[in-house]
Amino acid sequence: MSALPARIDVAIIGGGFAGCATAWALRAQGIDVVVLEREDELGRYASGRGAGMGRQLAEDDTTTELTVRGAERLRGELADAWSPTGGILSFDDAAEAERYAARAERFGIPATPLARGEVLARWPEVTGLAIERALLVPSDGLIDTRRLLARFSAGATIVLGAGASVVEPGGLGACVRTARGAVEARVVVDASGAWAGACTGDAPLAAVTRNLFLLEAAPPAAAPYLWHLGHDEMYVRADGGHVLASACDATREPATDAQPDPARAKELAALLARVAPPLATAMHREQRACQRSFAPDRRMRLGRDRDRPWLVWAAALGGHGATASAAVGERVAAAVIEALT
Repeated sequence: MSALPARIDVAIIGGGFAGCATAWALRAQGIDVVVLEREDELGRYASGRGAGMGRQLAEDDTTTELTVRGAERLRGELADAWSPTGGILSFDDAAEAERYAARAERFGIPATPLARGEVLARWPEVTGLAIERALLVPSDGLIDTRRLLARFSAGATIVLGAGASVVEPGGLGACVRTARGAVEARVVVDASGAWAGACTGDAPLAAVTRNLFLLEAAPPAAAPYLWHLGHDEMYVRADGGHVLASACDATREPATDAQPDPARAKELAALLARVAPPLATAMHREQRACQRSFAPDRRMRLGRDRDRPWLVWAAALGGHGATASAAVGERVAAAVIEALT
């Protein structure tokens, strides 16, 4: 365990994807940085519990710009954390499918239209899913989230058990008070996920909990992940010889260590009974819950604070943190360097 320094150029609050990717990008520029993580391991919450799907086509162009760039780096120097499986986005609304196809064209992402039968050829279990249109994105994939965090944090100064309670002006620029003492920093990056803003006195983000299930069912061979963006939103993907599935539930609650909700298991079973009967009776090998966090405008909160020159944000990743992480790190690191000069 690293010791808490008394002074540092950059203190990053939070050891998830946003914080570790920012540290990774800053170290590449020779910037002295420390990551302050309140738990006894990195990625304890959202970063370590997500589905790990490398989906490039997001809900809007602003997010897609980051997910496309992040996936590019995952397919490149971070390829040991990436599996090039491809991904399928299916829709029950043809107009929505057209919007996604147009977005793919704008960003130069090859996306092949699929008919319903072509989706079922890859995922024959989803016979009840209302699919009007679908897109196959061959350059999508799956992310080994633990390996990716390990790559981002390798060689970094990480202080565990150092939850930040207060960040205030002082010293070099700001003072971060933690459970292990105080550190003065020229710049502070708030990358504390659903808790972003808590130690700076800002309004809390919207935290939304989702449940994921590992099913005792064998996935189709070499199948891309399938994410249905429609009335019965859900996703399925292969995971170590099993199927990882979610009904894409979204329960608004305060930032917390999200725990699995037994009621969500019943909801998933009911959904699968309608749309994927062969999966409906599969035993639940594992259930986990994670929180996604959103700013009021549903955009990632990245960059310098308007009123505090020593504060930079890396928060509100909205469930796209794994795919976008390398690009988030780049963008936030650029803002930090600007703040340092």
